[in-house]
Amino acid sequence: MDAYLCVSIDCECDKGEGWRLKKPLSFAGITTGIADRLQPLFRAYGAKPTYLLSPEVLRDPASADCLRQLQGSAEFGTHLHGEFAEPDAFEPDETTAFQCNYPHPVERQKLESLTDLFRAALGRPPRSFRAGRFGIGPHSLQFLAELGYTVDSSVSPLKDWSKQGAPAASFRSAPTQPYWPVPNMPELRAREPGPLLEVPVTILPSRFQRLPFIGARFEPRWLRPTRGTVESLVAVARDERTRTKNGPVVLNCMFHNVEIMAGLSPYAKNEAEADAILNRLAGLLAYARAEGIGVVGLTDIAAIFSETEVRVPEPA
Repeated sequence: MDAYLCVSIDCECDKGEGWRLKKPLSFAGITTGIADRLQPLFRAYGAKPTYLLSPEVLRDPASADCLRQLQGSAEFGTHLHGEFAEPDAFEPDETTAFQCNYPHPVERQKLESLTDLFRAALGRPPRSFRAGRFGIGPHSLQFLAELGYTVDSSVSPLKDWSKQGAPAASFRSAPTQPYWPVPNMPELRAREPGPLLEVPVTILPSRFQRLPFIGARFEPRWLRPTRGTVESLVAVARDERTRTKNGPVVLNCMFHNVEIMAGLSPYAKNEAEADAILNRLAGLLAYARAEGIGVVGLTDIAAIFSETEVRVPEPA
């Protein structure tokens, strides 16, 4: 197979305008969004999603029970919003913390707490991870490897989160294809395979980036169904397949579970907007099926790399 698609979904409690949490905490984005909207869609296309679970989801008995009973293929991993993880866990109005800003022992403890929550809720250890707000730092990958993870998916190529408050989370020069990262510099490719594979989110430069004077103003293009059209989403996938030579191409689409529910995120204020996001995702899955692209979990990519010792090259 010359291409694979991962659909990696950050799974959190219900939000609203400005990503402010619903109070008291609610989880319709799990019990209805995943169970009744997302998972049936993936089953219809024979696709395997990766649900990356935040601490508050794992603590909620109804959400954990819902996830354990999902029909069809799915991978579960973890997603750290540090406010919800011990030590010093609390319910914020918004999840604004970057894990790279915690003191190193605290970051390690929060990752360990999250991993223990996952094991208690689902009865097995997690293997895949994404940081909340993509906020990994120089110690994160080492901690994840020590805790038994095999895949990280926190790197967002072309993005620099310094202005948002995370000077350590800069990925402007990161590869767009999976790679074994330098442990203390996640945006750099290591010379040899390591214990943890980086599967970055698929983000490409704007087609207008080379325009003089104004090119830098155009945002990179994400493989994300949140906005745009089916055609623009498929164009990102096609462009990445064209750019990457001499090896299997890995596409990594991301979004949040709450985006496909009306009123639970800033992106879908009503049913029509929520349905549009779901329909764009369906269009991407239809493209994958038509092109013979396997829709697999994040840890499946690590297994493919380990078994074949293939290094996906950088785009030409």
